[in-house]
Amino acid sequence: MRIRRSERRIGEAIPKLPLVAFVDVVLFLLLYFLMAGTLAAPQSELAATLRTEGGAGGKAADFVPQIVEVMASGGRVVYRIGPRELTSRGELAQVVAQLPHEPGIVVRVAGNVPVGAATAAVQTCKDAGFTRVSYLPGN
Repeated sequence: MRIRRSERRIGEAIPKLPLVAFVDVVLFLLLYFLMAGTLAAPQSELAATLRTEGGAGGKAADFVPQIVEVMASGGRVVYRIGPRELTSRGELAQVVAQLPHEPGIVVRVAGNVPVGAATAAVQTCKDAGFTRVSYLPGN
């Protein structure tokens, strides 16, 4: 099969593409991207796990977020809740059971912590009766 380059004759006009279909496709894509961009809620409107009771009238010092930090220190896993540092899952279970369950709890895990210690902290919080447990990976 031989494919030859077609030579244009002097009297022939260059075929023109219909631009109506092209404009329709461009407008359709523009409309699609505009609608797809507005479907996700802005980050400022997302519901927070921890909320204060009484609205904005409460004092900032009265609110202490319930955060369990899981860190590796000296080759062992340390669970920290506020100023307390706990070294075993049993101690963590005792302290977490005393916290109020309504606002939920956040488990923040450092990057060098084994996966088993992170899952143990999350499971301990769930076993203590927390229904809202948020996991926050560290750097």
